[in-house]
Amino acid sequence: MTETIATPIRVRRIAWLLPAVLSACVVAPRDPSVTVRHFASTESAGDGARWHIFLFDPSQPRDLDARIRLARANLNPGCRWVGAPRDEIVSKTNSQGARYADTVLAAPLICRG
Repeated sequence: MTETIATPIRVRRIAWLLPAVLSACVVAPRDPSVTVRHFASTESAGDGARWHIFLFDPSQPRDLDARIRLARANLNPGCRWVGAPRDEIVSKTNSQGARYADTVLAAPLICRG
């Protein structure tokens, strides 16, 4: 008798968790009002990755977290974000020049094709 009660409870638990699990797999939708472009630099980020320079609309300065969020949401097909320590991203971004501090982001990507 405990088997028949335990099974519906287990199914309900799994069904309750399913939306949360699936939402973690969803890619953030692109905002059509935001223009983000990126290109590969000549500098390797290791393990097949290259540092990419993301360019944002200069008329709308953004903080680092906003630029990272937008860059991740607007990757080209075939590209994937490679984990890098935040301080390394800050350093590479700052090396692009103070003039572009709020409109540029340097981040490591692996792009195929």
